[in-house]
Amino acid sequence: MKRAKDEGYSCDSREGKLFTLAVGKVLAREQAMDWLDSTIDEGRSELNDQHAHEREVEAWDMSCRIAFLLEIASSR
Repeated sequence: MKRAKDEGYSCDSREGKLFTLAVGKVLAREQAMDWLDSTIDEGRSELNDQHAHEREVEAWDMSCRIAFLLEIASSR
């Protein structure tokens, strides 16, 4: 579980940085949610292909969401 959380956090921390570089300081909520959702969908698909337990997928998902939102909030 800890590994899933750590991987999710680092994955979407990077995605948050990429997002803020791509859109600049003007953040549109819809853009951010679309970016986040597509990243989450890709990661979930990969984890499911690896036969990860649902608890691990959920932990990874939540960590991604938290890291992404923290990253874009701190960039403002």
